[in-house]
Amino acid sequence: MNLLEIREIEKDFGGLIALHNVSFDVREGEIVSVIGPNGAGKTTLFNCLTGYSKPDKGQVRFSGQNITGFDPYQVNYLGMARTFQQIRLFMDLTIMENMLIGMHSRTKAGVFHALLQPRWVRNEEAAARAKVLDILALFQERLLPRLDQKAKMLSYANRRRLEIARALASDPKLMLLDEPAAGMNPRETQLATDLIGQLREMGHTILLIEHD
Repeated sequence: MNLLEIREIEKDFGGLIALHNVSFDVREGEIVSVIGPNGAGKTTLFNCLTGYSKPDKGQVRFSGQNITGFDPYQVNYLGMARTFQQIRLFMDLTIMENMLIGMHSRTKAGVFHALLQPRWVRNEEAAARAKVLDILALFQERLLPRLDQKAKMLSYANRRRLEIARALASDPKLMLLDEPAAGMNPRETQLATDLIGQLREMGHTILLIEHD
């Protein structure tokens, strides 16, 4: 079954054609790679799929629904999460805080509830923190022992891992990974490759940009 269907997507930046007639499908359980040289439009494609940019033409369907032109929060709520070519973490927040923000689309408490702290909000937060620990266990000693460490204190490779972990926190059906092994040494790259395979075994579908 097709989870993602892309049909004739086009994006023009004032005469610079970044995407022209792009069409392909991603089936449930697949790992699909988007390959091309720098400047080929790969990240622009991801932006069009996730609502960070609006395609000029074409259609994006996810889980059978037309999501063309949806905002990023709507796309995320439906079950699509992404990482970025240039890491976008909250650098002055801890690993735990970054992870809880990634879970925002799956929790119910708002600002008013957070202030009053009724029992159901406390229970929801406890469950969220437990889920964070389960996700970070996938990354073993690279993230789990550093829960209270700010993101800006992490190594580059661990920042990459945290961004993937934060995407996982929203419980996505489809993960879009923009060069997840960029800047990593060969051993770190192999560990990232193993992790992506593990994510598929857990039921996630993967669409990624990668040069290696």
